[in-house]
Amino acid sequence: MAKEYIVGAEDSLVKQANTATVAILVMAHAPLATALKEVAEHVFGEAIDITTIDVLPGACAVDSSDALVARLTDLDRGAGVLVLTDLPGASPANICVQAAQRLNESAIDCAVITGVNASMVVRVLSYRKQPLEVLAQQAVEGARQTVTRLN
Repeated sequence: MAKEYIVGAEDSLVKQANTATVAILVMAHAPLATALKEVAEHVFGEAIDITTIDVLPGACAVDSSDALVARLTDLDRGAGVLVLTDLPGASPANICVQAAQRLNESAIDCAVITGVNASMVVRVLSYRKQPLEVLAQQAVEGARQTVTRLN
């Protein structure tokens, strides 16, 4: 876990603050996860720190959740992991939910949000320094606020 030490005028340790950020993973039907990362990089004009997994046809939650648990455990920086996925009830979401349950049982905070879209990804990146629960709510609000009829 990343730590930042704040030192007072007399160089004594005043306070220790947690500066770990939530890890972000986008897991969706191929090629959506990678495409969403590319859109976010276009919007921000730079490389962004999210992990993507494009799920190929035929993926099974039972067969894939062990690998995802290991990946999410590696991604955790001490502040938890936010997983964004596309269709509720589909293979990517089912794999994510199974993996998240196992992480939460092992004391690693993990939240799964479905309905991922470009607005959700950009919103999450904009609020990245927030705690996991706040970031999860920002993801939902970011998606909800931008799904609208324009004409």
